[in-house]
Amino acid sequence: MRVPHWLDLRAVVSYLLPALAAAGFLATLPAGVGPPLAALAAVLLALVLSARAAARVEKLRQWVVRIGRGERARAPLPSGVPDVLDALSAELSSYDDALRGETTRLINERDRLEAMLGAMVEGVLVIDRQGQVVRANERVREIFGLGRDDPLLGRRLWDVSRDTELSGFVREAMNRSQPTFREVQLRGEKDRFLAVTAGPTADRTAWVIVLHDVTEMKRLERVRTDFVANVSHELRTPMTAIKGFAETLASTGYDDRERVARYVSIIERQASRLSRLIEDLLTLSDLELGKMAVRMRTMALAPIVHDVVELLSGTADRAHVKVQIEVDEGIEAKGDPDRLAQVVSNLLENAIKFSENPGEVTVRVQRAATGGLVELQVVDRGVGIPAEDLPRLAERFYRVDKARSSELGGTGLGLSIVKHIVQAHGGSLLIESRVGVGTTVTVRLPAPA
Repeated sequence: MRVPHWLDLRAVVSYLLPALAAAGFLATLPAGVGPPLAALAAVLLALVLSARAAARVEKLRQWVVRIGRGERARAPLPSGVPDVLDALSAELSSYDDALRGETTRLINERDRLEAMLGAMVEGVLVIDRQGQVVRANERVREIFGLGRDDPLLGRRLWDVSRDTELSGFVREAMNRSQPTFREVQLRGEKDRFLAVTAGPTADRTAWVIVLHDVTEMKRLERVRTDFVANVSHELRTPMTAIKGFAETLASTGYDDRERVARYVSIIERQASRLSRLIEDLLTLSDLELGKMAVRMRTMALAPIVHDVVELLSGTADRAHVKVQIEVDEGIEAKGDPDRLAQVVSNLLENAIKFSENPGEVTVRVQRAATGGLVELQVVDRGVGIPAEDLPRLAERFYRVDKARSSELGGTGLGLSIVKHIVQAHGGSLLIESRVGVGTTVTVRLPAPA
C-alpha cells in the first residue's frame, strides 16, 4: 500500500529536525530564559519555513501557468530534501509529458485526416445538429462553386447550398439517424448530378455527408446511349435501302435493264455509304483506344495540302466550289503525314459539302502569332453554323442540318475523327462560324523545336 505524501516519514522528519535541534538547545538554558527564547525561536522558525514553502509553491504555480500556455519548461528543481512539494512537482511533470505525447499523437492523427480528406475526389463535410458545417474539404468548395475567400465553416448547409432537393435529403437523413443514400441534381449555373451519402457519427452529435460528383458519368452514359441509337439509325438506313431494292429486283426480274441499272446504282451507293460508316467507326474506335499509331516526325505541310486538294478536285468541281491554297512552302510541323492528310481531307470535304453553289473554300497554312505553333485553316463561305451548335460539333454523329447531312452522304463522324487525331498530336481544334457568312476551322499543331 502506497503511503500518502503527507504521511511520508522523511518529509515529517525534514520539517521536524530544525524544531528538535532548537528544543535541545533551549533545554540547556536556565529555566527563566528558556520559555521566552523558545517562543521567539518558534515564531522565527515558523516564518522561515512559511517563506520557504511559499517561495516553492509560487515557483510551482508559475511553472503550471507556463505549461498551461503550451510552453516547454522544466519542473522546479527539488530543494534537495524530498518533500510533498517535490513529489507533487514530479507527478505534474510526468502528467505534462504524458499530455504532450497524447497531444502530439492527436495532432498527427488530425494531419493525417486532413491529408486524406484533401486527397479525396469526393466532397466530404461534417455538420452538427443545427446543420452548421464544422469540417469540409476543398472538393466541397468546387462542387458548390465557392471561392477560397467564401466562408464555409460555421455556416449552415442550407445557406451554403440553396438547392432544396439536397437540403431536404440531408434533413431527412438527420431525422432518420441512419446512413442514407440518394442521387440528387444540384441545379445552378452548371447543373451537377451528385450521389450523396449521409450518416451520423458514433456519438450521433454530428453527421458526415459525402458528395460524389457523377456528372461526367451521366454525360458518358448519355453519349453511349446516343451513340448506340445513332449507330443503329445510321446502319438501318443503308441496310433498309439495300435490302428493299435487292428484294424488288428479285421479285420483278431483270428484264427492264434501265430499272435494273437504277436499282443497282442505288444499292452500290448505299453500300458505299455503309462501308464509309463502318470504316469511320473503326478509325474512331482505334483512335479512342490508342490503337492507331501516330508516327511523329518533322514534315512540310504544303505537299499534304496539295495532294488532298487534288484528290478532292472532282468533288469540288461537281459541287461548283473553287478551292484556293494559301500555303507557305517552308512551314513545317511535327506530326504523322497520313493522319494529318486525313484531317485535311475531312475538313475540306465538309467545307465543300456545306458551301453555297457556286462557292469558295480556302486552305491556309501559317505560323501562329504566339506559342511556337503552326495553324492549318479551312475557310468556307457557306451557310454557317448557329452559335448554340458549335460546342457539340465534334461529338459523334452530331449534325446541325440532319436532312442535308444525310442527303450529302456524311457519316457524322468526320469532325470527331479530326478532334481525336489533333489531340493525339498534342494540338487543338477551334471552330468559328456565323450563319450566312461561313465557317473557319483552325487546327493548331506543334512546330519543330
